[in-house]
Amino acid sequence: MAKPEQSFRFGLIGWPLDFSLSPLIHKEFFRSTGLEGEYAAYPVSPDRFRETVSELLGSGITGLNVTYPHKTAAAGMCSELEGHARDLRVINTMKTTDGHITGYNTDIYGFSRFIDECGLPEPFFVTGSGSAALAADYALHERRLQYKLYCRNPSEWSGFASAGNLNELNDSLRTADAGTVVNATTLGWRDDDVFPLEKSLLENMIFADLNYNRTWHWRNDLRRFGVEIFTGETMLVHQAARSFEIWTGIMPGTAAVLETVRKKLK
Repeated sequence: MAKPEQSFRFGLIGWPLDFSLSPLIHKEFFRSTGLEGEYAAYPVSPDRFRETVSELLGSGITGLNVTYPHKTAAAGMCSELEGHARDLRVINTMKTTDGHITGYNTDIYGFSRFIDECGLPEPFFVTGSGSAALAADYALHERRLQYKLYCRNPSEWSGFASAGNLNELNDSLRTADAGTVVNATTLGWRDDDVFPLEKSLLENMIFADLNYNRTWHWRNDLRRFGVEIFTGETMLVHQAARSFEIWTGIMPGTAAVLETVRKKLK
C-alpha cells in the first residue's frame, strides 16, 4: 500500500509511441487517488529495449507498462512472472523492488472487463495471433465462453483454442446467427487498413475492435449495415487500472477516466 508522502515514477515503453493515451490515463489515476507521481512514454526500438529498460529501472522508475513490440522480450528480463504472465510468457507490466523485476499480464483482466462492461455476447470470433489475441484467448478460455480463433499462420499459434485460417472467417459467420467478432490484429492502426471480412456478414453481429483509432474507414463504414461497434479504450483503461494497483496497492476508479479518454478520442 502506498504511503501518503510517497511519490511514484512510472512509464510506458514501446515502438512506435506516436500516440498513446496511457500518460493521460495515469495522470487521471494519480489525480483521483490523491497520490503523487509521474508517468511518461518512452519510445524505444527493439535493438535498444533491454539496455533502455535497465537504464529506466536503474533511474528510480519502479513500474513500466510494455506495449508492442516488446511484450515477449520484457518477459525474458523478469526475475519472476506472476499468475497469467507465467502461463503466457507475455507481459505488459513490470514492477521492480530492490532490483527484483516481476512481470504481470493485465491485458487478460482488461479484456474480461471489456466483455462485461459492453455486454459482448457469445460466440466470439477472435482474429489475430499476437499478445492481444493471446489475452483474449486466455480470458475466454478461463471463463469457459464459446469462441473460435482465426489468424494468418495457424501453425504458429500457441493459445488454448485451435486456430483456423483467417480466410475461413467469412464462411464461419455465414452460419452464425449472432455473436462478437473481436479484432485483435493491428489492422485499424492506419485509417486505410482493410479487414478481410465481408461487411454484410456482420449485420447481426457486434464488432469489438481492440484498437481505438476513431478514423479507421473500414470499421466506421460498418455503421451502414447497422453493426454495433465497441472500441478498445475500455480494455485499455481497465488493464491500466490493474497495473496502477500492482504498483501502488490502490485500485483507481475507471468510470470518470473512461469518459475523459472518450472525449479525448473525439
